[in-house]
Amino acid sequence: AMQNVDEILEGAFDKNEILRCIHIGLLCVQEDASSRPKMSAVVAMLENGSLILPAISPPAPSIWKTRNISLAPQTISTTSGTGP
Repeated sequence: AMQNVDEILEGAFDKNEILRCIHIGLLCVQEDASSRPKMSAVVAMLENGSLILPAISPPAPSIWKTRNISLAPQTISTTSGTGP
């Protein structure tokens, strides 16, 4: 995770704060939308470092995921994941 920190900070950051921000970011992109925190909860988590963060749900256990995205008047099918 620390390799993703901008080099311009030159090590002048709190590692726990960075990990907390990454954790909150992962909560916001969980596959199940109902598991994602509301923005008011995100703000509270960012402002109060003593709040205990909820666990992050693991991703869906599929190798390939196909999603149909409806864009009027066409539908686009995207495939992501790993494969042969």
